[in-house]
Amino acid sequence: MKTKGYFHLFVTSFVLLCAAALTVKGFVLSEHTRLLLSDTGIVPVMYAESIAFALPLVLGISALTTYFGITTLIPVIAAFSIHIALLGLALYQGLHFDCGCYLPGSLQSEVYNTLQPQFIILLLILSVSASLYYFNNLANHRAMTPTV
Repeated sequence: MKTKGYFHLFVTSFVLLCAAALTVKGFVLSEHTRLLLSDTGIVPVMYAESIAFALPLVLGISALTTYFGITTLIPVIAAFSIHIALLGLALYQGLHFDCGCYLPGSLQSEVYNTLQPQFIILLLILSVSASLYYFNNLANHRAMTPTV
C-alpha cells in the first residue's frame, strides 16, 4: 500500500494491526463470536460455528490483500462493519445488561460485559479506516476550479 508520509504510514499500520488483532481474537476465541451469533438470532445455531470461523478469516484475508496492495481498504472497512453490526445488534437487544443470571466467569458473562467497550473501540477504528480510505482515494481526485 502506498503511503504519503510517516503519519499516513502509522495510521495505515494501526488499522491493519487492529484488523490482524481482531482476526487472531476471532480464531482464538471463536466461541465468543459463535455465542453472539446464536444469541442474537442472526443465523441458526447449526451454522453459527462455521460463520464464527468465516468472519475472522474474511477480515484476515482482506487485511493481507490490503497490505500487499492488491485491494484498497474497502474490504477491511466492510469486514469491520460486519463485526460492528453484530456487536451493535447485541447491544440493541440488551444483551450487555447484567441481570444477575450469568455466573461470574462464565462465557456469557465474559462476552456480554465487554460488548460496549468493544463496540466503541471498533467504531473508532472503523471511522479511522474510512477516513484513511477517503484520504487515499477520494481526496486526491477532486476537480480543481479555475480562478479568474
